[in-house]
Amino acid sequence: MTRKRKVIAAVAGLCLALVIGVLWLGYTVMTSATPREVEPDSVIQGVNFVGVHVDDVDAAEAYYASSVDTETVDSPELIPSALLAGFVAQGAEGDEALISSKLIRSSNAQLLLMSAANRSDSGTRAKAVPVNGTGIAHICFQVARETDAHRRMLAAGGVPVGEPDLIHLNPANPVYYGYVADPHGIITEIEEVDVASLDLPEPPKNQYRIRHVSLATPDIDAMIEFYSALLGGQEPRHVGWLSLVSGENVDKVSGLKDSELEMAWFQIRNLELEIFQYHSHLPEPVAEPRPLDAPGYNMIVLDVSDLDLARERLIEAGGEMVSGPESFAGGEAIFGRDPDGNLLVLHKVAATSPFSAKNFADNGI
Repeated sequence: MTRKRKVIAAVAGLCLALVIGVLWLGYTVMTSATPREVEPDSVIQGVNFVGVHVDDVDAAEAYYASSVDTETVDSPELIPSALLAGFVAQGAEGDEALISSKLIRSSNAQLLLMSAANRSDSGTRAKAVPVNGTGIAHICFQVARETDAHRRMLAAGGVPVGEPDLIHLNPANPVYYGYVADPHGIITEIEEVDVASLDLPEPPKNQYRIRHVSLATPDIDAMIEFYSALLGGQEPRHVGWLSLVSGENVDKVSGLKDSELEMAWFQIRNLELEIFQYHSHLPEPVAEPRPLDAPGYNMIVLDVSDLDLARERLIEAGGEMVSGPESFAGGEAIFGRDPDGNLLVLHKVAATSPFSAKNFADNGI
């Protein structure tokens, strides 16, 4: 019996009122307007950026800037391309596999837009990761309601994944949710928050932030155990372990009928890592890692203080070493994979580098 099923069996005698209370707490936790405070980790110190392969870097830059107010950062080209070409499946041509990139930034985190020339056959055939995975499924932008970001993203060419309007999941919290796919199927979650209705001592300083990067998995237990170990023993917030999250409004967001979810969140300094599993629409495990030139999110780059200690964490947690240390994005990096094959980059870089997570005062709150 798995860890999760043992817990369920142990609490099977609890009354229905307790179940309802736990679920209500779970929905409340999901709507937090500020990052969860966790003990800082001495090794994994933040998220430098999330990579995303797009068809056209300039078009993607305009898409995010016009809808969620990202800014482009002056940064060196993502070199050496020969190194990253090794992550592109056979069919691309060596050093020319990756030719363009732009770093875009919100108040607390950033995306590296990249586009490949001479794409691999498998990368060209691949589709973006669907709502239920497996893989890095989406980035979530949490914004003030008055920004009208959801409508602006649709106007910029996005397509609703579920209902065309944002969905209010929990009457107790003024947060409205929706998934939007860009013209190539890459999903962004929008959370619009009615900030004036929140019980906060003072409003957030920024109207836009990246709430989380989200991993959809066929085995949430394995992923929680891996990331807890990688992040120095951090215990995540966890919703749906007792009774799966479901309902008509959940279906309206996901676009999946009769969806049933379990979710967990880790806080990595400036950005949340969300892990979720659709028990109702279980994705197939990946047979082999996605090529870097497949459309969508392709790497999570972690800010580490010590490459050797970070490598030890990765291996002891059950991850896979791929290569490194090697020069990468203004510093040194080790490349590895989590249990689902998602590419993790352990990146040591100067705090003054444009790629560093330490650029964000107060983590962008």
